[in-house]
Amino acid sequence: MLRLLLRTIAINLASIYLAAQILSGVITYVGGYRTLLMAALAIAAVNLFVRPIINLLLLPIHLVTLGLFRWFANLVTLYLVTLLVPSLQIHPFAFPGLNLQFIIIPSMHFSAFGAFVVATFTLTLTFHLIYWLLQD
Repeated sequence: MLRLLLRTIAINLASIYLAAQILSGVITYVGGYRTLLMAALAIAAVNLFVRPIINLLLLPIHLVTLGLFRWFANLVTLYLVTLLVPSLQIHPFAFPGLNLQFIIIPSMHFSAFGAFVVATFTLTLTFHLIYWLLQD
């Protein structure tokens, strides 16, 4: 049990670091690795104690949307972590757009909620990628 908890904390730490590198202006932390460790511990604690309550409260929405609304539980978890660790911050940002040969993504301005959605998606994706890479 302790090994699983330490593994989860280490993967959370790595995923926060990678997501902060990918979204360099969106996810910021002050205090270096100490802040990353505090955030990883906070994510583990929130996932262990608060997330089951969040999932229970969102159960009707999960049932109606067939689980497509599960990202909202991750969003609430990340918001609670930013409240617990004030030196980890999510900032609104403006996406300049992307114009490739066949793909055009227009420029967009993301509010604080939109930044939390993008940060949640990036954190979840990096967490699951690292977890998959480290499977036994």
